[in-house]
Parts: sequence; structure tokens; C-alpha cells
Amino acid sequence: EEILNQWNDISYIQKLAKDYSFIHVDDLNNSNYKVKLEGYLFPDTYYLGKEDSIDEITRIMLDRFEVMYKENKELFSKSHYSVQQVISLASVVQFEASSKEDMEMIAGIFHNRLEQGIKLQSSVTVCYALYDDFKDPKDCETNPEVDSPYNTYMNEGLPVGPILNPGEEAFQAVLNPDRKGGYLFFAADIYGDGKVYYSKTYEEHQQICERLGLNL
Repeated sequence: EEILNQWNDISYIQKLAKDYSFIHVDDLNNSNYKVKLEGYLFPDTYYLGKEDSIDEITRIMLDRFEVMYKENKELFSKSHYSVQQVISLASVVQFEASSKEDMEMIAGIFHNRLEQGIKLQSSVTVCYALYDDFKDPKDCETNPEVDSPYNTYMNEGLPVGPILNPGEEAFQAVLNPDRKGGYLFFAADIYGDGKVYYSKTYEEHQQICERLGLNL
């Protein structure tokens, strides 16, 4: 609780913004966010001391984010999206895919859908919208009407903010999406080997889901 309180403290975030150019206070000063620093706390292996403060630990993770950000600064600059929006999209891609190749394909699909004004309709955003209120992953598939600014079934565009802290591959996928196939839909064989199938039309998507035994 103490950690989350600090990560949601806008005065603390204002202090961080003075040291980290990628943190923009206006983007994070949103009462809808569950955790304001969500997405910036870069996932990695860290060696921490028992007496390290919350601030010290937070800055260690932000320092690692800064390394990734600087390495990809040109791509961030070329993106049509803000840093916060890139993080939000990368978080959804990270949650949806388990391999680098699928991340790139799914990122391409989300870019295509956003450009064409099609809702993302990502069930993992429902997972985050439900937060602590679901006990079975299937709940994410069966509650597309949950009222939340994170729910991309109910709201157009990106979720209001990141839904987890994405890693390097997810950022690379969003900044370098694979859009060659022009796909708009994907479905994973969650009851089999986890392979992801891609399609250009909803009809194709329906057929794939039926074959995989997935509920639409």
C-alpha cells in the first residue's frame, strides 16, 4: 500500500519528471489510472539492498527504462503517438503475445485497427479493467461490457493508460510493427499449442475461432 501510494503521488511524480525526460506530469495526472507509474517500471532482473528506499528502487527501474528509451529515441520521435500512448499500446501487446514474432504481428494489427477507426477489442484490457474482481482468466473473455476507461471493447482507441509494465520486445514491436499482411484479427489456440492465427476479415476470424473452440 505504501509503495502504491508513492507511485500515485503526483507531487512525487513531479520530482521524478525533473530527472527523467520521458515522464510528462500532465500525461500521468489522471484520476482514472490505477497506478500512475504503471508502464514506466521497466521489467528486468534487479539486485536491491534490504534497506533501499521506495524512491531508490523506483529510480533503479526508471533508469533501466531510460536506457531503452534512449536506445530507441529516434523511433519514439517518429511515432505518431506520445510516449504514454506507446507505453499503453506496448503493454497490451506484451499481455497478448508470448513471442517476439507474435508481438510484431499483433502490434501491426493494432496499428491497422487504430488507423481504420476499429476498436482494439482486446480481452486483456478487460482483465485489467476487472483488476482484482476476477478469479478465472475466462472472466476476461465473458465481461466485454465492463464499465472502465481501460476496456477497449467499450471505448475507441487505446486504453486510458498502460495495463502492465512492458519489456524491450513489446516496445520494439510497437515501434517496428509487422504490417505486411494487412491483418485486422488474431486468435490464439489457448486450448492447444498456443499458436496465433491471423485473418483479414471477421468472417475468416469467426471460422478460426470456431475451429479452435473459442467463444467470440
